Amino acid sequence: MNEIEIRKFMKKITTLMYVSFALWIFIVVLQLVIGLATLVVGYGFATLCLMVYNLIGCIRYMKVINSFRNFSTKPEAAAAVSYFENSIGWCWVFMFVNLVLGGIIGFVGNLYDLILAYYVKSKKTELLMPSGVPGEIEVPNPRDYE
Repeated sequence: MNEIEIRKFMKKITTLMYVSFALWIFIVVLQLVIGLATLVVGYGFATLCLMVYNLIGCIRYMKVINSFRNFSTKPEAAAAVSYFENSIGWCWVFMFVNLVLGGIIGFVGNLYDLILAYYVKSKKTELLMPSGVPGEIEVPNPRDYE
């Protein structure tokens, strides 16, 4: 892929990441409402703690989105692919935790993040190959070095 194609791909990825961000903000708001409503029971305090944890995660995620939005070179694309490859394991862990604790919306959010991570990982070869054709090697022109 060339720089223009990489930039288009990264804009597409950041748009998909904004959907994930919106879902997690919805979860934070839901946890705030449930936490405040059940604060006297004791369950509310744990919910509010999870809300703070998810809010910090949302803030960090927004920083990642903002940095990815301007990516246009192969090293930057490689960093984005690496980010998503590293997030796959954590997505599986938190999907399991949400499933065990009954967090259906959190499970859906993690499932969406997992699908997005696998989508980016599937485009790794196309992103990082010189011409975008898997297996094709770009041969440098000797005149470029004269």
